[in-house]
Amino acid sequence: MFKTPRGLKDILPEEISYWRRLEEKAREIFSLYGYSEIQTPVMEELGLFSRSLGESSEVVQKQMFIIKRKKENLVLRPEGTAAVIRSYLEHGFSKKEGFVKFYYIGPMFRAERPQKGRLRQFHHIGAEAIGSNSPYLDCEIISLSGGFLKEIELKDYEIKINSVGCKDDKDRFTSILKDKLKGKRKILCQDCQRRFNQNTLRILDCKSQNCKETVKGLNLKNAHLCSDCSLHFKKVTELLDKLKIGYSVTPSLVRGLDYYTRTVFEITHKSLGSQDALCAGGRYDNLIRDLGGQDIPAVGLAFGVERLLLAQRVRLKTQHPKIKAFIITLGEKAKEEGFTLLDELRKNKVSSETDYQNRSLKGQMRKASNLGVRFVIIIGEEELKEDRVTLKDMISGRQEKIERKKIIEELERCLGQIPVEN
Repeated sequence: MFKTPRGLKDILPEEISYWRRLEEKAREIFSLYGYSEIQTPVMEELGLFSRSLGESSEVVQKQMFIIKRKKENLVLRPEGTAAVIRSYLEHGFSKKEGFVKFYYIGPMFRAERPQKGRLRQFHHIGAEAIGSNSPYLDCEIISLSGGFLKEIELKDYEIKINSVGCKDDKDRFTSILKDKLKGKRKILCQDCQRRFNQNTLRILDCKSQNCKETVKGLNLKNAHLCSDCSLHFKKVTELLDKLKIGYSVTPSLVRGLDYYTRTVFEITHKSLGSQDALCAGGRYDNLIRDLGGQDIPAVGLAFGVERLLLAQRVRLKTQHPKIKAFIITLGEKAKEEGFTLLDELRKNKVSSETDYQNRSLKGQMRKASNLGVRFVIIIGEEELKEDRVTLKDMISGRQEKIERKKIIEELERCLGQIPVEN
């Protein structure tokens, strides 16, 4: 028997309602903030991510699913930002509109060691605001993150922010970090010993407890920031304070992707253990230029859907589609009549279902109860003779015979009197 490959997961019918809820809430909040939805292919050219993420990044070095076909090298997208920027440039948004806001929802792929909250196919809800270097936009995207978490009723999260500065600042920060770690290199994990020369800032993002403790003792500050970047970050924190958004400045916070500049942030939840980031993002003012466009600044974020669900501690239970009516039939002629009525109900936008397994009356009633329907329509020999159907309210137990030609009208009337569920 075949099973899902390691690190992949089916999303079963009983889970889908929770996924849909997250997507619906995301669409509501992004629209409220003026973001438009965009969808990009799950496959892109390999070079797009080599250039955007950095040749020395963990993602490019170890985690990409590469598809080689004769003259082209494709990759399953490991993240959404570079793909959105590719689309932004390809379709000329910089010339048509200048400033744009996009959001996306979809799967990403990384060849990682599967663990809690980290699968090889995972899903992101993300946003990108392109065309402004305003600190107000940095604050807005952090505010949007908190607004979304409020909408899905998630509590006890922490917002961590920092500034890695401009390219020169990052180079200066790298030198400072190397100097501070020079005598401690041997106590770092194997990956971080390799990162020391290849991508030093990634040491700050390591999840190894020993490396985290080592970094904690470095007493890092933001002394590497130039005056412009320092003022930018100061304005971001002032705006967050003005909006009464709680946060902690974390000098060791960097993002694992090379394109980040200035403001970076993470939203974490302690229930997730070492992989505790629900959301991450920041500013990437050089990426569009690096991908062949003009010098256009941007800022973005991405939520991990699987981690959001874990943090919510969702207790999954079977949830069926909201069926309003179930047609019970007794006998072959009643089955034909019931099937015709089923089609009529659906054409009148009344969600309905019937039995396809030749159950007994008791079995069909049990099926209707399991589906959580409010009304049952019974068609038997007696109903056929009288050209009527029996309509039963599954909550009150009340039932009455209704003329066959009036059943849709009567059912719609009854449904119209039932309060709409949230």
